[in-house]
Amino acid sequence: MELSRRDLLTASAIMLMRPMSSISAPLGVGLAAAPSAGGNEPMLLCWNENPYGPSPAARSAIARSIAEGCRYPDDENPRLINSIAEKEGFAPDHIVTGTGSGELLRALGLLAARQQGEIVAAEPTYAELTEYAQHAGATLKLVPVDKQLRHDLSAMHAAVSAKTRAVYICIPNNPTGTMVDSATIAAFVAALPDHVTAIIDEAYMEFVEGTPSSVSLVTGPKRVIVLRTFSKLHGMAGVRCGYGIARPEVIEEISTACMTTPNIFAVRGALASLGDSAFLADCRRRILSSRARVTAELARLHFPYAEPHGNFVFFDTGVPLKQFTEFMRQRNIAVGRRFPPYENWCRVTIGTEPQVDAFLEGVRAFRASLARAA
Repeated sequence: MELSRRDLLTASAIMLMRPMSSISAPLGVGLAAAPSAGGNEPMLLCWNENPYGPSPAARSAIARSIAEGCRYPDDENPRLINSIAEKEGFAPDHIVTGTGSGELLRALGLLAARQQGEIVAAEPTYAELTEYAQHAGATLKLVPVDKQLRHDLSAMHAAVSAKTRAVYICIPNNPTGTMVDSATIAAFVAALPDHVTAIIDEAYMEFVEGTPSSVSLVTGPKRVIVLRTFSKLHGMAGVRCGYGIARPEVIEEISTACMTTPNIFAVRGALASLGDSAFLADCRRRILSSRARVTAELARLHFPYAEPHGNFVFFDTGVPLKQFTEFMRQRNIAVGRRFPPYENWCRVTIGTEPQVDAFLEGVRAFRASLARAA
């Protein structure tokens, strides 16, 4: 049998897209591939990525698209928008896509800055919107999280002024992983002045148990946009695709501030991933199971942690973070950076089962080292 040039390109691309390290299970419907904890490359438990990667359907769609990388995806992006709209229960004019939800966050920050406005956000929280907006001329009002490391919505509401153009709520919050229930968020949004846009970043919502999305607020009287991404559960952080849900007039405003659109690999990969529900469910199950293992061991070892609702855990190492990160680095494990003012706290991503084994072994060794030094 002779293979065409396209067949050869596709086969080569599929091989290149498979993890270089060993795989604990074959790719298949509902079964996530898991790179092992071994090898010389450090275990990256620092970026909140899904270690199981894109779904088999997404990998196949992206690989088949390599030969058509010369084509613009302008005619295909509406297909993705329609598919997202159907999934979310909105008309297509309520959806905007971006090269990751990060681009949409920047666009929203730019809109606030154009109005010489201020943005109210928690501290610490995901900083892509706030830092970009500040560079563009916006003023920031950062409100410390409460004692449970959750958004202090009462204090955030008190910080809103006539100059406020946006309030940013990251739910679950990054880096703390904490939640505020949807009813409390709804009450907070209802009390906002009409000139304020509520930006609700739900990048990690697929990992939440028992708390519904705030997407229903989009159809209410206030200006609300809910952001989602294919970077987390869908395992496509390197492909870059995200979307926002809002009223059509808000979608139009955001579209004018965006500078790029998803490429052909992102569009086709995202479309395929939306339909690969068995794989997504398997990833979610494995990550939540491993998250429970991590918190159980942290509790046993008496390391305080914030109640996690994402694919990561934020915990108190009991020492300056650099001491812990260096200890883990010597074990070839990369963990999260500093998040002031929580100088002793570490954010660790939930990796594959073997990676979690290695991390927990490292945490136990670290606790033992502290005991010896005491």
